[in-house]
Amino acid sequence: MHPAVRFRFLLMVIVLSVPTFAQDKQAESSKAVNGKAAKSEKTEPVSAANGKKSDDKDSKKQAPAAKKESPEPKVSVRQIKISGDYVDLVQPAGLDPLSLLGGGPGAKRSYFKLTQFLDSFSGDDDFDHLVVDLSSGFSMNSAQLDELSRHFKKVTDSGKKTHAWLESASREALEIASMCDTVYMADFGEVDIPSVSMQSMFYRDAMDLVGVKASVVRAGDFKGAVEPYLNARMSDHLRQHYLSMLTSINDAAVSRIAKGRGLKTADVREMQSKRMWLAKEALAKGLVDKLAPYGSMQKAIGDDIGQNLNWVTPKKAAKKDVSFFQLMGELMAGSNSNGSVQDNAIVVLHLSGAIVDEGGAGSIVAGPTVERIEKLTDEDRVKGVVVRINSPGGSATASEAIRQALKKLAEKKPTVISMGDVAASGGYWISCIGTPIYAERGTVTGSIGVFAMKLSGGALMRRIGLHTENIQLDESASLFSLDRGFTEGETDVMQKSIDSVYGRFLKLVSGARKIPVEKLRTLAGGRVWSGSQAIQKKLVDQIGGVDDCVRYIAKKAALGDKYKVTHRPITKSGLDLSSLLGGEDEDIISIDRLGARLLQANSTTLRLLRKQGLNTDTLQLLINDSLETHQKPTAWLMDPSCLSIR
Repeated sequence: MHPAVRFRFLLMVIVLSVPTFAQDKQAESSKAVNGKAAKSEKTEPVSAANGKKSDDKDSKKQAPAAKKESPEPKVSVRQIKISGDYVDLVQPAGLDPLSLLGGGPGAKRSYFKLTQFLDSFSGDDDFDHLVVDLSSGFSMNSAQLDELSRHFKKVTDSGKKTHAWLESASREALEIASMCDTVYMADFGEVDIPSVSMQSMFYRDAMDLVGVKASVVRAGDFKGAVEPYLNARMSDHLRQHYLSMLTSINDAAVSRIAKGRGLKTADVREMQSKRMWLAKEALAKGLVDKLAPYGSMQKAIGDDIGQNLNWVTPKKAAKKDVSFFQLMGELMAGSNSNGSVQDNAIVVLHLSGAIVDEGGAGSIVAGPTVERIEKLTDEDRVKGVVVRINSPGGSATASEAIRQALKKLAEKKPTVISMGDVAASGGYWISCIGTPIYAERGTVTGSIGVFAMKLSGGALMRRIGLHTENIQLDESASLFSLDRGFTEGETDVMQKSIDSVYGRFLKLVSGARKIPVEKLRTLAGGRVWSGSQAIQKKLVDQIGGVDDCVRYIAKKAALGDKYKVTHRPITKSGLDLSSLLGGEDEDIISIDRLGARLLQANSTTLRLLRKQGLNTDTLQLLINDSLETHQKPTAWLMDPSCLSIR
């Protein structure tokens, strides 16, 4: 072929081929955007002379090669595993070498990091499917589950498909699975959906056995925090009150399962009463959608999605090589940090633990907490604050100091209260600042009551041959002596003090909630309520969580969508230097502390109680307070946190 003719022929082939190629690319791009499989059609060389297929060998050589069929693009599936103990605020831990190596079993995990992930996934166009692996053990309270359901709804509302994988499912696992579109279960697994129950440990008989006595002054017949020390059994009126609250909390759990699975609440409640169901029975009852062999999660779900899948899982934290100097740095590091905030920040201030005048990690200590609140009050970049409370209460004086600081904060910038799992007694006291209060249906709140208590072990000391001589000008000087309880006169004096604090409590609540004091008395007296009940009693304003509170603050501060949510305080897992140098659990006891240590609960016993799900924080706090030398008695605003709700 003449060179000039060959050149013109090549030019025509290129001109004719380019539009077809561009059109194919555009079609592929369009299909990729829609998340569907894209197969490009084959193009064949066209003759420059007559537009027909060319059989010319030279034409075949010069014409572009026929386009090969493109492989089906992969569909990305995000996979997460829910395991560990989810808490609102990860508290500093004691000596835990595993924390330096990337974690360990039963690790504390940030609940709000999980919700942030779900929110980010709902807006991530790179993924169309989310698989939630619920095969490992985990714990999450009722308030967290309520809020989690709203974050899952954001994912499904964004058009994403969600899938849950169960093996042996707890009630909590089934509740989360019910938030997903499709629920798969291992065919050899089972579902255990017990109704919500409570357990309380009573110490009176054991105290009588060893010779320890509790002297108590209280305001409120329903103040269940003191009954375990006074009675061998729970009083009938308190039992009935707790049963009512328990029913309300369980209704929330039942409704989550029923709503997610499209079942009637009465049917789910009936299944609860029988509790345990084999996998095939759970399938028949509609609790799950499909069964699959153990270990086949990806295959079972992948077969149903029917796409070429790319499974993406979160990266695990790398193990650290820790030098001696790094170890010492962790030991000496502070446990909390206020950190810096960006412009237009909405701060979620976590107040977690018992409220105390003095203390350490795991408590809401009055002084440092007030300082933290004052810094937020003065920080111009902080446009509003969500006060997240998870507290059974504590010292009345510490609670009032914190409440005053929060009130000043609320006077300067938008502030709202968000109640977590429990915000009762002192936790409710600090909520009374005249701003809206949000709670979840399963939140435990109220417990408006006051008491003072002292443990004494005179009988125990006599049994082991110890005798105390008090040299004093009058009997009241030995008010806090270990060897005796309160006298009748001392009880009368202390009752006046406790009644005074209780009266102040009622006035605070009445003013903040606009409830007449006389009506409030029927809601107080130590009575505890679920979030659903508290709404009816006007003790809280709204059912909702941190997500709802953030939206309230953004609207109140006119921020639109231009704000950054920051959680404070920042905590480090850190290490507890006292655990290396010897602490409260040492077996070597000095002679001058022997009597005091005889009253302290054995650390092994406390660990056993915690293993049974009982919260021993109040027990330990009250025991420790009884062993301190006071100028005046402590007025406690504590809910019955020895109760285990599960």
